[in-house]
Amino acid sequence: MHDRISEYLRRSPGQTVGIYHVELGLSYTLTGVAQHLAVVHVDGGQEKMKRIIQLDIFRGMLLLMMVVNHSSTPWRLLTDQPIGFCSSAEGFVFVSAFLAGLLFQKRSENLGFRAAREASLSRALRIYQVHLGTLFFAFTVGGVFLAELPGVRHVLNQFFSNPWAAIPSSLVLTFQPPLMDILPMYILFSLLTPVAFWAATKWGWTKVFVASLLAWGASQFHVRELLLARLQSFPFFNPGPFDLSSWQLLWICGLYFGKSVQEKRPIPQLSVRAETLLLIVAIIFLFLRWYSVAVPAAAIPQLWILDKWHLGPLRILNFSAIAWFASKLFPLLERWQNTLRPFCWVGQNMLPVFASQTCLSLILLAIIEPGKSNKPLGSVLVCIQLLSAFLIAWMFHCRTRSRQIHGTQPRLATS
Repeated sequence: MHDRISEYLRRSPGQTVGIYHVELGLSYTLTGVAQHLAVVHVDGGQEKMKRIIQLDIFRGMLLLMMVVNHSSTPWRLLTDQPIGFCSSAEGFVFVSAFLAGLLFQKRSENLGFRAAREASLSRALRIYQVHLGTLFFAFTVGGVFLAELPGVRHVLNQFFSNPWAAIPSSLVLTFQPPLMDILPMYILFSLLTPVAFWAATKWGWTKVFVASLLAWGASQFHVRELLLARLQSFPFFNPGPFDLSSWQLLWICGLYFGKSVQEKRPIPQLSVRAETLLLIVAIIFLFLRWYSVAVPAAAIPQLWILDKWHLGPLRILNFSAIAWFASKLFPLLERWQNTLRPFCWVGQNMLPVFASQTCLSLILLAIIEPGKSNKPLGSVLVCIQLLSAFLIAWMFHCRTRSRQIHGTQPRLATS
């Protein structure tokens, strides 16, 4: 199979290749993803990369789901863990890590480890700059002009209690207001990427994975909460709800998958019997998820094995099942990519779209009074917000096309 793909690439230089769907499962699906990337061409020391349309569509959908989840409207019921105990955050982190691992490996092969490391650090810096923009908006528009509105005071409660302490601590990511905890995690994991690859080069990926697994295991005993309890006297210290010692496992796995696909290494395959068992597991989680919605007294999501912030063990199993079958959708997304092009634009311009939607979510929380989120106004405003996401993505897409037409290569800062 690898030989046939390589032969196709030799006969079609510079063209993207479709996702090859075979019944062997995720192994060849991800291999098709790597070939579809078309790869990083090195021209005069600069990198030119073609996008993976299917992954951009996935990222666009996941980002829009997170936008709805940031609202307080009934629409959250359809976007917050709709197919099991797995949210859009898990998918977003894994896909981002997969791409980071694939590109880091590709850059290391073409330009060396140092160039790959510098690209990762540059990427982290760009994300940090975008995060600073959202903080500036929140602390100026929210903290000054919308300060009297109940919704804003609820979201920025810690900021209002001590703004002069909250501002500097937010700059070093130790204070993360609600709605603004995704980008800091993305920044830190981007910094983790070259460290993981360096450690793997020195000691091997098996030891890196074991260390990651041990850190995740320790996090299940809420070590983070024990450490944070000593800092309760500092009202400006709030590193967000995500336990990074738990979520790093998902990032490390994504890095390894991306690296393995770039190296064309065989990825574990599942037999028909194993896939059937995985499908049964996914269906059970789907049933339990909606049962917990229909019967809130069941309190199933509160079980530590399904905990979101600490990435409980059954939650990882649920995500693995969903990710496996989601990979089967790549051929379908390829056929429908023209229809789904707006989602692709959102995924391609993830950073500016996500930042703008975070700011708009803050405004919506100011407009919609707490306890009145079920009013029709809230749903209408969220729909307008989603349309604005497509509009902003389209504007950045047009800017990129214009630069390409005029012969200037756009930076990958919008990814």
